[in-house]
Amino acid sequence: MSNKKDTPNDPEALPDAEVAKPAQTATQSVSVAVRLQPVEHSQQPIFSNFATVQAGTGVVFIDFGFLEPQTMAHLARLGQPGVSVPEAIAGTLACRMALSLDTVANLANQLNQLLRNAAAAQGQAAQAVAPAAEGAAAGPIH
Repeated sequence: MSNKKDTPNDPEALPDAEVAKPAQTATQSVSVAVRLQPVEHSQQPIFSNFATVQAGTGVVFIDFGFLEPQTMAHLARLGQPGVSVPEAIAGTLACRMALSLDTVANLANQLNQLLRNAAAAQGQAAQAVAPAAEGAAAGPIH
């Protein structure tokens, strides 16, 4: 049986500086650089062209897989006349992640920010190309 003094959350067991105190101010967003150290071959990217999401109890499972290019082409034709729908499609499971709901929310925020930035960059590139194309069409031909 353990003594209350052995419990790290017990305020009597920890000096005042180490005791977690309730925040007196509103919660602020803080950015901290995180450096993840690779283990074995974990720094090598795993290519995936297919993903599925399944909810568990307090956990979300994300399966990343790889489907052969001809399979992807066949999937693109599904729904067209004369194309049969297969009962199942074979693929390779590249990675299965089990994420907490907080981690999933953080991932969703990061992906949404990345997509917004990509859309903004594409919009800026399209705006830069449009005036150049208009000027070329309106100018004299020599």
